[in-house]
Amino acid sequence: MMISIITASYGSERTIGDTIRSINSQAYGDWVHHIVDGRSGDRTLEICSDSPDERRQVTSEPDEGVYDAMSKGIRAATGDVIGFLNADDFYESDSVLGQIAAAFEEPGVDLVYGNLRYVDFDDTNRVVRDWKSEPYEKGMFRRGWMPPHPTVYARRGVFEKYGVFDQRFEICADWEWLYRMIEIHGLKAKHIDEYWVRMRLGGVSNQSVGNVLRSNRQAARAFSKHGQRVPLTFFPGKILHRLKQFM
Repeated sequence: MMISIITASYGSERTIGDTIRSINSQAYGDWVHHIVDGRSGDRTLEICSDSPDERRQVTSEPDEGVYDAMSKGIRAATGDVIGFLNADDFYESDSVLGQIAAAFEEPGVDLVYGNLRYVDFDDTNRVVRDWKSEPYEKGMFRRGWMPPHPTVYARRGVFEKYGVFDQRFEICADWEWLYRMIEIHGLKAKHIDEYWVRMRLGGVSNQSVGNVLRSNRQAARAFSKHGQRVPLTFFPGKILHRLKQFM
């Protein structure tokens, strides 16, 4: 099983080396790494070229943001399974890709996801938040739940049949895509209770209170897109799930 890993990058000279090293160190070797760069003006591309590997493909051109870059990567991906490891993130261990491949051996599984640790940007040994996910049950999105998108891997056919990210949701296109795949289309998602990714704090959707509120408003719009009303449990549920990450 070939796994395509997509890394969206822009101005990532401080962190992309960790991302590349964590992929190179995986015990499971059937992968191809697509780095989709937004034409960085720093040393990002130089760092990428310092780690040549025939399984790594690098493109650099202007884009319309991280979801545009991810969607470009999906269209270029050749693997049986596709996932994302962005330029601020890295794998928790060298066994992650092997665990992902094993999870897809179960017939009928469309997506898999694991757990995630938010870490300090400079001291990645310091865990700030702990996102321990759980098995999906129908209706959980309506209660403010979602799986950690940086740990989600899907069969390529899922993207081919149901599409990529809707860029009208500038901050929460990942939430809308997951809601569309799992809740609306009813795809089978399997939780693996292992930590797969360490994510540096500072993502677009949580950089400020304003962006958190904007993300929530866009998530509410996603319900409307799919003909659903915003549930009364949605916003309190999102707060509760966020608070659990600090416990």
